[in-house]
Amino acid sequence: MAPRRQGATGERETEESHGCCVPSECLRPRESVRIEDAVRVLCSNDTCPAGRHMHRECFDQWEAGVLAYLKSCGRARSWSERQRHQNLWTKKGYDLAFKACGCRCGRGHLKKDLDWSPPGAAIRAEEDKKKRRRARSSRTPAAIDVRSRAFSLSSSGSCSPPSAPSEPSTSPTHAPPNPLTPAKRNSKHEIVSDRIRAGAGANGIFSRRLDFSTFNLLPKHKVNSYQIKIEDEGNHGNDDTRLFILSTLAGQHKPKVSCALCKETLHVFDRYPLVDGTFFLSPRQHTSSAVEVKVEGRTQYLTCVCMGCLERCDPERTIRCRFCGQKWDGSSLVLGTMYSYDIFMATPCCAERLKCNNCYKPLLHPHQRLNYSDYSHPVTCPHCRVLDTHFVKPLTYCFTKRVFPLFQQWP
Repeated sequence: MAPRRQGATGERETEESHGCCVPSECLRPRESVRIEDAVRVLCSNDTCPAGRHMHRECFDQWEAGVLAYLKSCGRARSWSERQRHQNLWTKKGYDLAFKACGCRCGRGHLKKDLDWSPPGAAIRAEEDKKKRRRARSSRTPAAIDVRSRAFSLSSSGSCSPPSAPSEPSTSPTHAPPNPLTPAKRNSKHEIVSDRIRAGAGANGIFSRRLDFSTFNLLPKHKVNSYQIKIEDEGNHGNDDTRLFILSTLAGQHKPKVSCALCKETLHVFDRYPLVDGTFFLSPRQHTSSAVEVKVEGRTQYLTCVCMGCLERCDPERTIRCRFCGQKWDGSSLVLGTMYSYDIFMATPCCAERLKCNNCYKPLLHPHQRLNYSDYSHPVTCPHCRVLDTHFVKPLTYCFTKRVFPLFQQWP
């Protein structure tokens, strides 16, 4: 028989748990959950039969969905990604997000057990400390200089991003213009990042970015870490947004995506900036290449827009409102990351964009405005009482590439 240990709440549990209790689809359905590599959760239903452990990869993906839900909840809307990640499993955040934590049993809600640690965790932590000390002592001044330059775009005031530390790859990338030798990847930070990246289901299908030369398309004052997403938000590179995007696309075997406007093919990279453009979630499938996902129990579509269309680099990339002629402008959006709402519908420019999708009567007064993300949420029409994401309409209904025609479909 397998050895048994005393759980944090007093119950007995085997050293190996044979079922992953993740409410969403398990990423490793044929592999049992070993306690030493698992994440433990608690269900509010005392008689829950679903189990208490998840594969760490499954938990990371499920947690990313819960964090996406938290972004739309009350005071959490004003929190940074780091704050949401830190507060999620504490009372401060969980009281807002518990509705997205439904258990398989259908009678309770899951919560990460913060008081539990896997067997041998203390020993592994001590070993990790020793490895970090050895890594720090082995780093040369030149290597430290390269790393510091790679993550100081905003403070250095440089007009073009420096080369990031990287490894050679056969994936489509650009040759690094910087003659400096990349630093050896010895630090614990990078080792853990690689482990998380592999655990997210990437399986090496995503490109490794060797430099930032594609962003030279931008005006020089925009080449900084405020306009381009450079660093992970979470500890050791464990960023929920990055994990969500990579695991979703890996599940669809999609190392490339297409721009929703110009249809240009874009490579997806394994680290920030994830794409030469930006991702967003929409309740409407604007293009056949958008990937269907489940967020907060609702169907959403992971969609991408390239940097050229966001910046309107040439007249062919400019789209206008079909009703008032105003240009849509995405140049203020951060590149290389993801927005949890429909970026095309977040700033309606005229009253026609505020009408019910069913009865075509106005949902808001002409001068009334909502938060950016609220336009992507379901609302009930006060006239016909139909519940729908009324503010999210097809792109070809709202936009045209010319000033006067009533309708034109882009390629």
